[in-house]
Amino acid sequence: MAVPEPAAAALAAAPARRPYLLFVRTGDKSLHPRLIAEDPQRNWDCCVSWYVPPRKEQLAEFYSQGGFNKLDGFLEFWRQRPQPWEYHYVMLMDDDVYLRPGDLSRFFSLCEHYQTYLSQPALRWFTHTTLNALVRNPVCVLRHVSFVEVMAPTFSAAALQALLPTFGMTRSTWGTDVAWAGTVAGQHPIYVVDAVSMDHTRTGDGRPTAFYRKLTEMGVDPGEELRHVQALYPAFRASRTLPTGHVFRPGVPRFAAPALLWLFERLKIIVRIRKKVMLHLRYWRAKLEDASGS
Repeated sequence: MAVPEPAAAALAAAPARRPYLLFVRTGDKSLHPRLIAEDPQRNWDCCVSWYVPPRKEQLAEFYSQGGFNKLDGFLEFWRQRPQPWEYHYVMLMDDDVYLRPGDLSRFFSLCEHYQTYLSQPALRWFTHTTLNALVRNPVCVLRHVSFVEVMAPTFSAAALQALLPTFGMTRSTWGTDVAWAGTVAGQHPIYVVDAVSMDHTRTGDGRPTAFYRKLTEMGVDPGEELRHVQALYPAFRASRTLPTGHVFRPGVPRFAAPALLWLFERLKIIVRIRKKVMLHLRYWRAKLEDASGS
């Protein structure tokens, strides 16, 4: 009698899978244990993809290794994915992203309810942000946008199959989200789910991280990779909130909702100003610390 492979035996003995999957690219300070602990009735399974030596834990349903970046890591997991693949939605999350207790389950439920194709939770106003269009607008449940970023994109099963070929486009991952937007545009709406927001908890210390230092050693310029991808999708203009296609919050007067939406979009200049100030403060603090230590 053939002896089953350990991985196959483990999958055979596993409990019934939940309908959604959280994939986390994980280091030593990952927030996935907190997300799991704070959502005891969660509707999502978890896959931990280590980019550091694995630690001993049995919190998640799946564990994976390999790949240079998060998207590479997902491709490694995909090659050994459980069969049959029954997940309705998959989020690919950075390990420094935090959602409040139960919010990740609520986010997946909203994706299911509205049958989103490609989406992400909104970013909180005073968390570490990159793009204003992805910051929460309190007028909306879902906001129709041109783009979601690589921090926590969420794919329907159909979107995942369609966009998997883009996952290896760049080493830095810069530009891959532009490829998603360029591929999906005109075929399916892209949404920020404003009803659920997330915190980006690590802001950096003004110095390049280990990942970016490694890219430099390899001779990889993320900006050049981004420009290369942008050249492939010239119709993509920018990350922005689109004029129509939004789902407004219950209780917001229908006649006032569009004007209120654009008012809050304009007020996001506060977020941009704060981001620039904090970026300069971190940069100069690092410069001073390095100078005093030399």
